[in-house]
Amino acid sequence: MALPLLLPLLAAGPTSAATPTPSLTYGGLASVRPGEALTIDARSGEASYGDTMRASVFMATGKLRMRDPLLTTTVTIACDARPGTQPVIRRGAGDVGPDEHPFRWARVRVLPVDEDARRACRDKVKRLPAPDLEERWAPGDTWPQSEWDVRTFRAGSRITLTDNDDEGADGYISLTSRAFTDRPVLRGARAVLTATATLKCGAAPGLYVVYRHDAGQSGPDRPWARLRVAPAASGKSCSTDQAAARSAGTSRAPVVAWTAGGVFLATAAATLLFRRARNRRLGAEGARARSTD
Repeated sequence: MALPLLLPLLAAGPTSAATPTPSLTYGGLASVRPGEALTIDARSGEASYGDTMRASVFMATGKLRMRDPLLTTTVTIACDARPGTQPVIRRGAGDVGPDEHPFRWARVRVLPVDEDARRACRDKVKRLPAPDLEERWAPGDTWPQSEWDVRTFRAGSRITLTDNDDEGADGYISLTSRAFTDRPVLRGARAVLTATATLKCGAAPGLYVVYRHDAGQSGPDRPWARLRVAPAASGKSCSTDQAAARSAGTSRAPVVAWTAGGVFLATAAATLLFRRARNRRLGAEGARARSTD
């Protein structure tokens, strides 16, 4: 008898299902409410990396970041946004000033809500997490494409870093990181500079910052890239451990050889001096004996 009462609930689906985040694409119209997050996605040709998206109802301007294959940003609708339709304005990454090359890229429609919803919105936005700045570029792209182009490498591996923005700076830029065993220097005779670095075998899994230092600079080094270290491959000894062992072995060998050679030379010299002194003493005794005769 209870089955007819349950059928409408089953048809409606679970009441606890999460509401999907609304999204907006080029030329589209998204309906949103105050306090909601809005994801803006752009394909190649619709916007460029670093472009900004702004609307009067956004709490803050969104900056497009790479999430291969899309450029994307997430914005939050302001709690005091009033009902109506507003344009979303795109500006280029290199634009300066508020009115340089604005472009009406899409639109948002703010839906009406009551005052209780607006009060709840203010509490909600206070608890919003920090934005995720990590980017995902195509695997075939050189690394890093940006400061937040985070790639994953195994501890102990050798990695290549590429700089496409500092033509003519051959040998002038060095890189440091707590994950590196060394301090690589970017080199290159043309527009592209490269360097190789070895990751420490003991580097704990996690996110690491790579800093750059320009020759002659004053002030602290600035973040230039980020990488995520994964554990070394199981069943294989770490390459940097092997390199360290080889380095230590080869560095100890000359010391041992020099020490052994030094002992041999010292012994030979002492023996020679002893023989000379004995010969002089015997010669002197023989001379005294002949004078007595």
